[in-house]
Amino acid sequence: MVRIYYEAEREMPDTYATRKTLLQRVRNQHDEQSWAELVSVYRKYVYAVIRSMNISEHDADDICQQVFIKLWNKLPGMDPDEITRFRSLLGRITKHSTIDFVRKRSIAAEKLQQAALDETMEYIRAIQLPEIEKILADRWEIFLTNQALENVEAQFSGQAVAVFRMSLNGLDVKVIAEELGLELNSVYRLRARVKNHLVCEIQHLREELE
Repeated sequence: MVRIYYEAEREMPDTYATRKTLLQRVRNQHDEQSWAELVSVYRKYVYAVIRSMNISEHDADDICQQVFIKLWNKLPGMDPDEITRFRSLLGRITKHSTIDFVRKRSIAAEKLQQAALDETMEYIRAIQLPEIEKILADRWEIFLTNQALENVEAQFSGQAVAVFRMSLNGLDVKVIAEELGLELNSVYRLRARVKNHLVCEIQHLREELE
C-alpha cells in the first residue's frame, strides 16, 4: 500500500486539481503523488472533525489514518461520475471510522480492571458522537474559510492583509488607519478588495473540493 498518511505531511498544493480529475487519478492505488495530494488537501478537515469530538491527538491520528486507508480501498472501485459530492463520502467514512473506534474502545474497556475501566469510560463518554453531523458541516465551513484566506492572502501586500486581519478582529477602521498610517478610504478599499477575493475563493474551493 502507498504511504497514505505520512506522505501527506506536506504543504497544501498551490493549484488544486478539479475533484473529478483528482478522483480519476487516485483510482490507481499506486499513484503515490496523487494520493499524497488528496490527503494533503483533506487531512486538515478530517483531523479537525475528529478532534472536535473530544478525541485525543493520538487517537485522532489513528482514526485519520483509518479514514484514508478506507478511501484508498474504496475509491479505485468507484466511478468518479457516481460521486456527486465527495465531501459527503468523506464525511460518511469519517463518521463510521469514529464510531468504529468508540465501539472497539468500549469493548476493550469492558475487559479492563475497574480502576482502568472508569478512566477509559469517562473518556469514551466525553466523545460527542450525537453531534457528529453538525460537527462535519461546521468544520467544513471553517476548513474552506481558513484555506481560502491562506490562498487569498498570498495574492496581496502586507498592508492589505493587515487591514483585513485587523478588521476580522473587530477593530474600527479609524483605529486601523491610525495604526497602519493609512487614509480611511485606503482602509475601506483594501478591506473590500480582500473580502471580495475571499468570497470568490471560498466559492472556488467549494466547487473544487466538495
